[in-house]
Amino acid sequence: MSKPPTVHDVARLSGVSTATVSRYFGGKASALAPETLENVRKAAETLGYTPSEIGRSLRLARSRVVVMMVPDATNTFTTDVAASVEQALKQYELSMVLANSAEDPDQQDRLLTDAHGLRARAIILQGAIDTPQLRQMTERQDNIIFVNRRPAPGIVAPYVGIDNHAAGLAVGRYFVEQGYENCVAISGPHHYSGSSERLEGFLAGLGKKKPVLQFESPFTMEGGYKCGQKLLARRRRRYAVFCGNDMIAYGLHRAAVERGLGVPEDLVIFGFDDNRMNDWLAPWLSTVQVSADDFGPAIANLIGSPSLEGREESLILPFKLKLRKSA
Repeated sequence: MSKPPTVHDVARLSGVSTATVSRYFGGKASALAPETLENVRKAAETLGYTPSEIGRSLRLARSRVVVMMVPDATNTFTTDVAASVEQALKQYELSMVLANSAEDPDQQDRLLTDAHGLRARAIILQGAIDTPQLRQMTERQDNIIFVNRRPAPGIVAPYVGIDNHAAGLAVGRYFVEQGYENCVAISGPHHYSGSSERLEGFLAGLGKKKPVLQFESPFTMEGGYKCGQKLLARRRRRYAVFCGNDMIAYGLHRAAVERGLGVPEDLVIFGFDDNRMNDWLAPWLSTVQVSADDFGPAIANLIGSPSLEGREESLILPFKLKLRKSA
């Protein structure tokens, strides 16, 4: 296998110095004579030469690569947010690398190390896990953005997402307006800020007088299914359930169907996210609608600014209740 062409090959073919070729590809072409520009361009085209992004990163301290870490690569809403960001980054001529941390702190730390080695223009954390390494990096670097899950106390960095407490509050108040009794919350893991904020908002919206049966679940269909089996094992009443996300709601719905229960006749289900699969697979699901398309422009504008330094403010995106058959 032949070796890829180098800057030395381009210089030799075009009859100029390697420094001149470096100026051409380093954004200083305006300082070169038109004839020199054309010679270098033709030589690079003939050889199929492209400049090394690694070398460029070493010179500039930052590359044109953005790294996004997601907590679950199988979650449709999470991947839709990633797609939105990738599309929005094109206007800044930035590329995105997607990595799955899988809610694993050790894996997240390994990926953070790799992103730092790539000299990533920015590191986007959808669903960050609080680790000592993450704290060290946010203290040393100004290019980390938190998405959907707020930075842990003591970490100062930009956050992009909705007001989860306000969204949970809106659902709780809706349950009260509908006169729902026997309210249940199947929340995501409580140690994640988004989960706890949604739950706290929901409880506040219901008010102190309404007792709430609570379950904690991973943000997965399997988790929702297992909680649904426990909830419905000895069902003697009609429950009204607020789920931490749509994936949990899908699992709960399957558990209900297996027991011959109708929605909403026997069980009220309310989800969270309104991922794009709902229009095709769950057109019955009432949920908190969060537009994945809103994330891309907001995050890309942050990254496209000259520096993220001093950009610690939160960018709060809108949400609304999407009411369908299930609640």
